[in-house]
Amino acid sequence: MKVGLIGIGGMGFVHFNCYKKMEGVKIAVADIRVDMAKEKIKDDSVPVYASYEEMIEKEELDFVDICTPSYLHADMAVYALEHGLHTLCEKPMSTSSAEAQRMIDASEKSGKLLMIAHVVRFMSPYVYLKSVIDSCELGKPVHIIMHRLSEAPKWSWENWMLVPEKSGGVALDLSVHDIDFTHYVFGQPKSLSATYHDLKNNSNHVSTVFEYDGFSVETVGGWFNASIPFRAEYLAVFENGYVESKGGKIINCGKEVSVEAGMTSEDTGINLSGADGYADEIAYFMDCIKRGRQPMRVTPESSKNSVELVEKILKVAKKV
Repeated sequence: MKVGLIGIGGMGFVHFNCYKKMEGVKIAVADIRVDMAKEKIKDDSVPVYASYEEMIEKEELDFVDICTPSYLHADMAVYALEHGLHTLCEKPMSTSSAEAQRMIDASEKSGKLLMIAHVVRFMSPYVYLKSVIDSCELGKPVHIIMHRLSEAPKWSWENWMLVPEKSGGVALDLSVHDIDFTHYVFGQPKSLSATYHDLKNNSNHVSTVFEYDGFSVETVGGWFNASIPFRAEYLAVFENGYVESKGGKIINCGKEVSVEAGMTSEDTGINLSGADGYADEIAYFMDCIKRGRQPMRVTPESSKNSVELVEKILKVAKKV
């Protein structure tokens, strides 16, 4: 199969390295920073274009993989779909639910597959947590708390991540991982409450509590103007025990759990965990293309729902 990778910044380079390790996959790259792209790739056999439109016109692609700033997702996805290409797009789906719907409409009209790369759904600690929830092996959940904290993303191209109109801020760019996972596993909450701290010096923090029948889920996401390593952790308490993911280990009721990890990403130079999941989500989408089936593990509608949930959180959040 041949993929057209649009954008080879931090996340795009993670995806690029995944493709490089897959047999039978050819790659073309589009990035307006052509010199930077060639320096990163270090492979003359990989064609590099300054525009995704030119790449789509000149290359015989099976699908595109969009790894550009969030505010560009909708236009690029719609263009690719309208030109008959299956489309994998980085999270968040878009910066608004209206734009997300435009992407869905384009997919349905073209008959081509669209999947949003919600990688947490494929990461071992979260796959394991979902299996414990689904199996009820520890009884019903009582309370789950998920943290996702990072240094303020000052590495982004032209600082786009720190511009709310372009990234959606900490809620849509960072906390959306755990918000999406919560919705993926449990569906719509009965109610929610949130607190948003718009701190100084590019520090932002959002805390949300989702209420379900008999239990609650709390997601906490923060960007801070401090040199701290990225961390993504959870503690899930059930009627008859607990599961914890912390420091790269998964603990079930005090005992470490060994789970098979997928392909580990290369060092990206950004504040990102080297967790598995990236290659697995890509392989899943490619398999959906080969089989001609919808990506039911990450439907476009569920990804739109996550954007809508973030919009609701920001609307009701207590501003501090």
